[in-house]
Amino acid sequence: MNDIQKSRFDIVISGGSFVGLALARALEASAPGAFAIAVIEQRTLAAATADPRTVALTASARAMLEATGIWQTIADKAEPVRRIVLTDSALESPVRPGLIGLDAEDTPTGEPTAYVIENAALLPALLASLDGLPNVSFFAPDAIDHFETRDEDVSIVLRSGAALSAQLLVAADGRNSAARETIGIRTQSWPSDKVGIVATVGIERPHNGTAWQHFLPAGPFAILPMTTAPDGGNRASVVWTEDAAIARRILAEDREAVLAELSQRFGPELGALTLLSSPQAFPLSMVLAREFVRPRFVLVGDAAHGLNWIAGQGLNHGLKDVAALAETLVDAARLGLDIGDVTILRRYERWRRFDVVTSAFSGAALNAFFSNDWTGLRMLRNAGLRTVDGIGRLKTLFMNEAAGRTGDVPKLLRGEAL
Repeated sequence: MNDIQKSRFDIVISGGSFVGLALARALEASAPGAFAIAVIEQRTLAAATADPRTVALTASARAMLEATGIWQTIADKAEPVRRIVLTDSALESPVRPGLIGLDAEDTPTGEPTAYVIENAALLPALLASLDGLPNVSFFAPDAIDHFETRDEDVSIVLRSGAALSAQLLVAADGRNSAARETIGIRTQSWPSDKVGIVATVGIERPHNGTAWQHFLPAGPFAILPMTTAPDGGNRASVVWTEDAAIARRILAEDREAVLAELSQRFGPELGALTLLSSPQAFPLSMVLAREFVRPRFVLVGDAAHGLNWIAGQGLNHGLKDVAALAETLVDAARLGLDIGDVTILRRYERWRRFDVVTSAFSGAALNAFFSNDWTGLRMLRNAGLRTVDGIGRLKTLFMNEAAGRTGDVPKLLRGEAL
C-alpha cells in the first residue's frame, strides 16, 4: 500500500475557477468555520486566475459578492451599466439606431443593472478571500483520479496520491466535467456552428455607462462599458457571436482588417476603435446535465449547464447555483442534517433546474428570432421593441430580468445573510 495521506473534509470542490471559489467563499462567509472545505484545481492557482475575458455581473451577483466580503475589494475595477440599448439591423447598415433604451432609473432601486469587470480582476479577488483560512485547503495543481460515493461519505483519490473523504463532492469542473462523467450523469448536447469572439477595444468617445446589444444576422454583438484604461483612455469589451467559418477567417487577418470588421458591426456611436487585446474565440455549443445531484454528489456552474448564453451570462447563472446550494447546505447543517443526503440536495436541484432550462431555451429562441434577416420579421421585431420602449412596466420587467431579480431569488443574491 502506498504511503497516502488521509484527509477528512465536509465538502470537496472539484474546480478552482469562478464557481468553485465563489462557493467556498459563500459557505465560509455564511457559516464561518462550520465546514472543512477542500478545493481541487488541475492548473496552478496562478494559471487558473489568468483569463482574458470580461463578465457583466448582474446587480444580484454584485449583492452576493458584497454579502460575502468580496465586492469591497473589486468595486473600483467594475464599471456600472446604467443604460442598455438594443438595436436590430442588417450587417451592412451604416447606422445602428437604438430601438429600446433601458435605464437604471426604470428599476425600483435605481441601481445599475450590471457591472462589467475583467475576469483577471475577479478571480484573484475570489482566491484572496480564501487565503489563510484554516478550514479551506487547496490541492493545486492536482485533479481527481477516481472517487466512490458510499452510504456514509464519498472517497476521493487524487492524481498526486492524496486520499480524501467528505460528506459531499461538488463538481465545478466545467462543461466537460470529468466528475460528472465518472459518476455517470448523462447530458443533452446541442452542437453549434457559432463561436463567441471576445476582445477589449479602445473607443474614441466615452461610453457613459451604456451597454449596446446589436442583434445581427449571425447573432448578438454586445459592447460592454469598461473602466478607463491605465492611461486614462476609454475602453469597452466586445462579446461577438459569429459563424465559425467566418470567425476563423477574421481571426486569421491582420489587426487592421480585424478592426475594419469590428467597426462595421460596432456602429458610429463610440467613434474610432483601437484593439487593446487580441481577439479570442470560444465555442458556443450547449450541454445540459440530465441530473444535477446524486447521493453525496452535486453539479454546479458549467458542469451542470454549459449553455450558450447571450453576451456571456453563464457565470451569473453559475453564481445563482452557488447562492442556492450554499443556502441549502447551511440550512441543512444548522438543523443537524446530513449535507450529502440526496433528499437535501434535491432542494437545490428543484430550485435551479427549472430556471436554467427556461432561461437557456428562451434565450436561444430570442437569439434565433432576432438573427432572422427577413425584412418583414425585422419590421415586426422593431415595432415590438418600440412598443416595449413606450411602456414603463414592461421596461421595468426587462430591467429586473437583466439585474437577476426575477424568480425565486436566493438570500445571498438579495444581499441577505444566511
